[in-house]
Amino acid sequence: MNNASETDALKKDMEQLKRDLSTLSDSVKQSASQRAQAGVDSARGTYDDLKRQADRQAQDLGSEIEARPFASIFVAFGVGLVLGKLVGR
Repeated sequence: MNNASETDALKKDMEQLKRDLSTLSDSVKQSASQRAQAGVDSARGTYDDLKRQADRQAQDLGSEIEARPFASIFVAFGVGLVLGKLVGR
């Protein structure tokens, strides 16, 4: 009978171990999911900030071109010439 009670105790311990491992696995999954979501939220915030900054810079550039249209044309032409010479080599 001593073997039977030890076997029963071992079975109970194995069942408890299975439950503990299942709980641990669920906790790890939940933690990983929360970290992933935090990373996505952070990336989305950074993207939004960069998009707003790019929009502001595009508006500033548009305003500068409207304020000095001829100078802008000459600068664009000069940059095109320089890039053409560099690429043509």
